[in-house]
Amino acid sequence: MRVVFLGTGVAIPYNKKAQSSILIDDGVKILVDVGIGALLRLNEIGVNVSEIDAVCITHHHLDHNGDLLNLLKARWLLGCDTIDIFGPKGTVNHIESLLEAYPYLRRKLKFRVFEDDEFKIEGLRVKTVRTQHSIESRGYIIDDCIAISGDTKPIKDFIGVECDLVIHEMSLTFGYEARDHTTPESLKPLLKYCKAERIYLTHMYPMAYRDRDKILNYLEFDTVIAEDLMEVKLR
Repeated sequence: MRVVFLGTGVAIPYNKKAQSSILIDDGVKILVDVGIGALLRLNEIGVNVSEIDAVCITHHHLDHNGDLLNLLKARWLLGCDTIDIFGPKGTVNHIESLLEAYPYLRRKLKFRVFEDDEFKIEGLRVKTVRTQHSIESRGYIIDDCIAISGDTKPIKDFIGVECDLVIHEMSLTFGYEARDHTTPESLKPLLKYCKAERIYLTHMYPMAYRDRDKILNYLEFDTVIAEDLMEVKLR
């Protein structure tokens, strides 16, 4: 399984980072989130949008789904087949609202939308965990191998899942009180439940990114700060 961090940034542009998007490539190609800049990153690594088999959205904030409609339109222009989109409750209504705003696309785009808690994408088993954010959100556990949090306050039900690798947001640095994002102080007490060998931190606002070394030292866990186009290979 190949994991490519297409975008590790947030809504504020900095360090030329694309917004949240991760490519999972294990015979089947899945995008987990597709924030603005994700399609350009795919192009950089030589993956055509026609090769994407499915999209899993953690939640419907612009920095996590801003390139979704672009992806669907590009696939229409290339004559691609139907693509499956998975997301939390409200995903069907969200995409319907996009088509209300861009009605010329309604009969052109080919996709199916699912809001199931567990499903398969070809041979890969996918489970979800409801996460704690300002809107309906969820993390994904793919084939009991990799867990991707999306935006959330750290929760034991997600940190403690059986997997080899955890990708978790670290939006904020020390001293912040957040009910829907992660800080070093809120993550560290839960690391004792983590069964993964390593955690990759992503979605860091500029003030957290500037403190990246302090955060790594504080967590006292095998932790890596993810960067755009970083690649990890598993199993």
